[in-house]
Amino acid sequence: MNGRTIARAAATVTSLGIGAVLGLTGTASAAPDASTDQTITQLTERAGTDQAARAGVDALGAYTKLVDVAELRDIAGNWAPFAYAAPTFGCGSNGPITTIIAAGTTEGINPHQGANPEPGTLRFSATPSHPGAPLSSGLVVAWLNVNNGRSGIDALDDMTEFNLPTLSKTVHSGPGTVIASMWGVIGYPGAHCVMTPTVGTFVVPDAPAPAPAAPQNPPAAPAQPAPGIAPATPEPQPAPGSAATP
Repeated sequence: MNGRTIARAAATVTSLGIGAVLGLTGTASAAPDASTDQTITQLTERAGTDQAARAGVDALGAYTKLVDVAELRDIAGNWAPFAYAAPTFGCGSNGPITTIIAAGTTEGINPHQGANPEPGTLRFSATPSHPGAPLSSGLVVAWLNVNNGRSGIDALDDMTEFNLPTLSKTVHSGPGTVIASMWGVIGYPGAHCVMTPTVGTFVVPDAPAPAPAAPQNPPAAPAQPAPGIAPATPEPQPAPGSAATP
């Protein structure tokens, strides 16, 4: 299966997948969003002549026509799967077509960008149905934050401490609602899995407000005498050599 055949299959399967989402959500009647359309055009130009990347970006563009971008800017969530499991070709003994479940995670704080990325970031991940540990990842995600306009086309190239692919990638999307598509290739011993594009919606929360600084202790006031009877004033003493008054 060459690149063009894969791209054609990806486009066909993706249209079927988005059609299934359309059937679940009703007729597509989203209002056009100029800033989103402009960003999709930029992502298409960035994909260039790469047929697989163009198929992935086209899937993302079709998804923006399906959803109401204005309403997406106000939804919330932490973990969410992509809209449908991506049909996958070439995974050997599991049959001609298998699936990959992809997801996005935004919950929690983790300085190592692990399973719980820091606020303002979004971690994409893929879970193939093929058994065993992957040897290489050629997965790619195209994403667009519809609130702040940030976007990207990023490889899922994070690695484990044993230099094996995690099939994940953390992107600095900033807070807001992110729409994305994922596609690509995963290498296994004796198998070469080609993932067709899937699409999804994810919400990245704002970073929590910093805790207010603790007030500094004011300087201690000087000690004051305890309330009570005022001390007696000593009587004047006669000067030496003077006679005392009787």
